[in-house]
Amino acid sequence: MIGQTASYPTGIIGCGNIFERYVNGLRKLGGVEIVWCADLDVPLAEKRAGELGIAASGSPEDALAGRLGDAGLVVNLTPPTAHAAVARAVLLAGKHVYTEKPLADTPQAARQMLELAAERGLQAGGAPDWILSGTAQTAREVITSGRIGELIGVTAFASHSKVEQWHPNPGIFFARGAGPVLDIGPYYVSALAYLLGPVSEIAAVQLAGLRERPVTAPNRLVDSVPVEVATHASALLRFASGPVGTLTLSFDAWERTMPFIEIYGSEGTLSLPMPHERDGEVRVKRHSDEDWAVLPQPAEEYARGIGVVEMAQAIQQGREPQASGTAACHVLDVLTAIETSSNTGQFVSLPSDS
Repeated sequence: MIGQTASYPTGIIGCGNIFERYVNGLRKLGGVEIVWCADLDVPLAEKRAGELGIAASGSPEDALAGRLGDAGLVVNLTPPTAHAAVARAVLLAGKHVYTEKPLADTPQAARQMLELAAERGLQAGGAPDWILSGTAQTAREVITSGRIGELIGVTAFASHSKVEQWHPNPGIFFARGAGPVLDIGPYYVSALAYLLGPVSEIAAVQLAGLRERPVTAPNRLVDSVPVEVATHASALLRFASGPVGTLTLSFDAWERTMPFIEIYGSEGTLSLPMPHERDGEVRVKRHSDEDWAVLPQPAEEYARGIGVVEMAQAIQQGREPQASGTAACHVLDVLTAIETSSNTGQFVSLPSDS
């Protein structure tokens, strides 16, 4: 789905836990050249550059001033609460920006980012980029072909990755800007919006489970982390196109039998794997079928950073990327409405521009 493009000079700000996966994914996919990496922790940036063979490294200020090399596109892998400020600095430096999810910590900050990009004639895209995977394309073809009939409803269930058991210092996952809603929620909401269209209305309740999480990772740096956000949320969604659905986002559901995503139509059901970092089986069962059918998918393997590569292609072609800032802003509208609805006990209508 992504054709060959000239190698587009690209920099990365943020050299933390997800950095290496992006570097490996981008090199596997091709189409971009990583010319520098930067971090507020300059020794960390230098260390990662040396480990991964990146030509230049330093501070974000040096990088955006052009002192590390010329990059027309910057990948923003900083912590969620820094996404908006870093993206703004990138745009003010005259560079396109692709931001890890969520796009910003508030919808207002996200819209300001998109407005600045438009004023400067730049692109501001953002993860998740599951919509570019073979799974997403196969699923969308099932829906658009009418194979399961008129869409009626959807169930989505996103559960814990047990981060306390593998991350040496998982506090960021339980801090403001994260939690299950803003950490794993973007994958699911972006998938639902891609397949069913935008959400128009939402009602939700949420709560925090444990207020202190024990950390059992073998290489842990801390023994426990405080919980600043809700860790279990349940939402009712109404889509502008008509269907309704339920969405559960949880860091407390460690054991599960619920489906990741099921879409119900008047003539059958579509079942999807979790829209995280890999492809998986897409299954469909029409009412008249005796059993589920596993659908063939494109041969290419999903890799972290596919949205960056597609964005580089979009920049060169003068069009909006598929993993666009507009789409990421709608996802953020939906997810922040979960807390609003839970606090007010009311349905929340989403902005018409969302």
